[in-house]
Amino acid sequence: MPELPEVETIRGQLEAELVGEIISEVEVRRDKSWRGEIGQVAGLRICEIKRVGKYLFFHTNQRVGIVGHLKMTGRMIVKNGAEYEAAKHTRVVIRFGSGKKLYFWDTRVFGYLEVVFDSKEKERLIRQRLGAEPWMMKDDEFYRLCQRYQRPIKSLILDQELVAGVGNIYANDGLWLAQIDPRRAAKTLTKKEAKRLLSALCQVMERGLVLGGASDNSYVNAYGERGSYQDEFLVYRREDKPCKKCTEKLKRVVIGGRGSFVCEKCQK
Repeated sequence: MPELPEVETIRGQLEAELVGEIISEVEVRRDKSWRGEIGQVAGLRICEIKRVGKYLFFHTNQRVGIVGHLKMTGRMIVKNGAEYEAAKHTRVVIRFGSGKKLYFWDTRVFGYLEVVFDSKEKERLIRQRLGAEPWMMKDDEFYRLCQRYQRPIKSLILDQELVAGVGNIYANDGLWLAQIDPRRAAKTLTKKEAKRLLSALCQVMERGLVLGGASDNSYVNAYGERGSYQDEFLVYRREDKPCKKCTEKLKRVVIGGRGSFVCEKCQK
């Protein structure tokens, strides 16, 4: 699933290409991928593209707008997209007056684009529902959050209602960088450890942004290009490989149904 760095990369590219563009036509090839009436957005001008957690908001010159979520395998392609015109998994095509096109491609069909009556109000409501993103949190705030829960610390930072934007890749790498075992009860973290973890999460996600995201599965950016953070994974998907700090063999464990990768020597 694309995480915050991947979605933010896409947001920036979409904004660069589509702000000022007028929607001329929407072609829906899979009903499940488009929610709402096509006629509500025809003729609207894209004014701003925002992100909250992993949600994308297309604000227009009217109250009506579009909300999108890539879920597991979604892509939004706005450049170099000729191959998506007739692609089997292209679910929605939005055409603009200038001739530009936005392709929504999704193999698993969990992602969607939704027409909403008031996109800024929808953004506010979703922002209210989600937790803060790591770089918006203060050390004391994160520590107090950890103190409220007995659940594994990895499960806590993956809960979008508590910490927005973090997914399995950056959770694994952030925990390794902070030298914290993902299985530990969140409330056992000291203030120093919580501060270290919050800083580590910010570091790995910022690195993900610099490298254009992680293309370990189906992710490509809005220009159809792969990111390169996968070339620098710290522990994610490095089962049985040596720890980059101590050379101990990394182990894979399951926490909350998600694959987790840990160095049992370095992470306590």
